[in-house]
Amino acid sequence: MTMKKSKKVWSLLLVLSLVIGMAAGGVQSQAYSVPSNMKWWTKDRFGMFIHFGAYSYYGHGEWAMQIEGISKQKYQQTVAAKFNPTKFIVEVVDDEMGDDYAKLAGMKYIVITAKHHEGMAMWDTNVASFKDYTGKTMFSLQQYTPFGKTGRDVLMELKTACDKAGIKFGLYYSIIDWNHSSQTINGDFTKMKSMAARTAYIRDMKAQLKELVDRYDPAIMWFDGDWTYSRKAPTLAKWWTKADGKDLYKYVKSLKSSILVNERVCRGFKLGDFECPERSIPEKAPSRPWETCQSMNDAWGYKKDLENSYRSYKYLIRELVDVASKSGNYLLNIGPKGDGTMTAGSKKALRGIGNWMKKNGSSIYATSGNPFGKVPSWGTYTKKGKNVYVHVTKWPKNKKLTVRKYKNKKLKKVYLLESGKKISCKGNKKGKTKVTLKVTKKVPNKKDTVIVMQYK
Repeated sequence: MTMKKSKKVWSLLLVLSLVIGMAAGGVQSQAYSVPSNMKWWTKDRFGMFIHFGAYSYYGHGEWAMQIEGISKQKYQQTVAAKFNPTKFIVEVVDDEMGDDYAKLAGMKYIVITAKHHEGMAMWDTNVASFKDYTGKTMFSLQQYTPFGKTGRDVLMELKTACDKAGIKFGLYYSIIDWNHSSQTINGDFTKMKSMAARTAYIRDMKAQLKELVDRYDPAIMWFDGDWTYSRKAPTLAKWWTKADGKDLYKYVKSLKSSILVNERVCRGFKLGDFECPERSIPEKAPSRPWETCQSMNDAWGYKKDLENSYRSYKYLIRELVDVASKSGNYLLNIGPKGDGTMTAGSKKALRGIGNWMKKNGSSIYATSGNPFGKVPSWGTYTKKGKNVYVHVTKWPKNKKLTVRKYKNKKLKKVYLLESGKKISCKGNKKGKTKVTLKVTKKVPNKKDTVIVMQYK
């Protein structure tokens, strides 16, 4: 992911995003058609992102090597060579252990980092050019770390666990590579050593992607690290182009036609199958499938000094609802520790979200966005079939809630989704565009109370 800014700045941006999304006007209903291979994804709405690599052992976040100016040699000797995640997977997805946190939280798909910017392959790659700083040892989890002695394959273990749990499995792959011999770190990104090196790297990157698709059969290939992009011909600094993005998308589709690929094959040119804004929610619903990714604190990979800075699950639930109200998907990240265990903050957040989703998940899954256009000051709407879900985050003190309704349709009943308790309404006649609901003084759910408006 991109470099992290200060907690204060990110918090302000996220609050503004929620305020704009929940309070501003704009058409929010789903305004795009869904290809057949994407229908499962648009129904699932909620997924887990996992940032996991050698940086997890270091505990300074996934950008530590570049931010702290650690040389490739020192980083690999002192960080990567000690990475030993023997406890990974047990808690993330494991029904037998009773710690299936992805399923507990209501997440329907998972995307894990197969190769982040640091260049370590989280599988036993056979593509020869992906070696360590010496050029002699393969820079992979199995061949470069103590974990290799276990004979385990964490990606396959997670894939198998996902299949068992009914969760779709996806992989993240970084286009830039701080380790690869073709490139040198150039500011925040990389610079190619020569055009010949660029050509060879793209060839070998495709070979790694073929390994990943052939071995793990992912439902999603989530790209990142395309920042050196250019609309024009490549240069050594701007070495990734729109043409490369188109070619990469076509290549991945040739490996598996149904696989979903995000826009970061080369962002900014409407490529890929879906847009993926980062840590932000568009004011208006995009005109094609989209997904926003979010972290629980201000890091993606495990960062020790942010362990007391998690966003509340109330906040995360409301972001999920805001995204769904604009027909989008929400990919929420966890950053496991170096031994593979989940952090206490991640567990707490996922339990809290899960408690809400267990009772209110039907207002998120397989829904389309707000069908009424303008977003009310008290919350928002989602829709599915004959039901419109009223998401109330600002409960009325006078016990009266005015909501929109379809002008030429009559309501069959109105009730609380969590309890099924009926709610009386005034003004339920054809031709009317609003009705007033009589609600209790006590807030049923302080995170987000969902009221179902069921039409005949």
